Amino acid sequence: MQTLSLCMIVKDEAGNLDRSLAPLMPYVDEAVVVDTGSTDGTPELAAHLGARVYSFPWRDDFAAARNFSLEQARGDWVMWLDGDNRVPEEDAALLQDLVQRPPEAILWATEILEPGGGRLLQKRIFPRQPEIRFRYRVHEQLFHPAGLAQVITPVRIFHWGYENRELRRSKARRNLTYLLADLQDRPDDFYLRYHLTRHHFFVGELKEAWGQLQMVLGTPDLEAQNPEIARHSRLLAALLRYRLDDLSGALRLFLILVEQYPDYGLAWYHLGLTCFRHDDFSTATMALARFLELGCGHFLLDQPEEKLNLTARLTLAQALRRLDRFTEAQGVLQEAQRCSPQEPGVWLETAALARVCRDDQAARRALGACLALTPNSRRAKALLAEMENCA
Repeated sequence: MQTLSLCMIVKDEAGNLDRSLAPLMPYVDEAVVVDTGSTDGTPELAAHLGARVYSFPWRDDFAAARNFSLEQARGDWVMWLDGDNRVPEEDAALLQDLVQRPPEAILWATEILEPGGGRLLQKRIFPRQPEIRFRYRVHEQLFHPAGLAQVITPVRIFHWGYENRELRRSKARRNLTYLLADLQDRPDDFYLRYHLTRHHFFVGELKEAWGQLQMVLGTPDLEAQNPEIARHSRLLAALLRYRLDDLSGALRLFLILVEQYPDYGLAWYHLGLTCFRHDDFSTATMALARFLELGCGHFLLDQPEEKLNLTARLTLAQALRRLDRFTEAQGVLQEAQRCSPQEPGVWLETAALARVCRDDQAARRALGACLALTPNSRRAKALLAEMENCA
């Protein structure tokens, strides 16, 4: 029977351990908690919950703290977790079975941000071996021998450390500091510059983001080294050109991107939205339909895929309506109603289409459904009043 160690690094997580550490204790063989300077009783609470607790002075380096936690583990396998992470009980119940395999694999789980629902595939469970360690001060990555199997598991890890935009911006600023410090030692590291691009983009430093991105895209053999980062970097280039008010440059990069990666759903999604915003409804229709056919096809999403699908369907329906392709628009909206019946926007667009088709009865039904979900919807009330005035 192979064993599983849970490894956590924490600081001032006393308010979170009952959600993160405690529920996992029945499903792991041991828990190693490394405290990096708490003042709220976190170490004592972790020990009370059954963990072995160690102290590690914080030195602005997440990888160093994680690697220290690995050195204290005794299990055959290791799972890493943060203090503001939780694993649903039904997923935790899978863990012991997942590690009853030869120790020649890296097991991936899906991290889901709360709130917001963004997601990220991460290497979360791996054999305890001295050659498997973390690298980078922040956005730390697990480095391991080549040839280990990569296994996508159904395990979900919910991360609630991003409650509001101001907190996310604060973390982004902190991460920029750590990334720039790492860059002093690794000036040619495309991974660091990729994350610098993302954080500069998020805090609105678009020119800085563009400069870092050019260095990423200039990396020799980037595609071979990391195909996910390669294509996402090219998507970021198109999005940055658009944010820098270079519409023609953005569209050119989008079109190159979908030609180079025809199965990259996220690229089709952003191409479709960009074209719709600028009244190119034909291209928007083609691109959004392609996205809905393919799915996102990406390991990192800032929003849940369900939200992206909803936005794509509503935008596609509007584009088809503008093109007078009413039957196709109706089909798209029926699918939206089936998948997202609790979304008021679905019923507002259904009402708008029904009005164009002169079906006032259907429009009233759709507006009624919208108001049942959001009784104070000003747009729905305005449409109803407009219909009354025209009666």
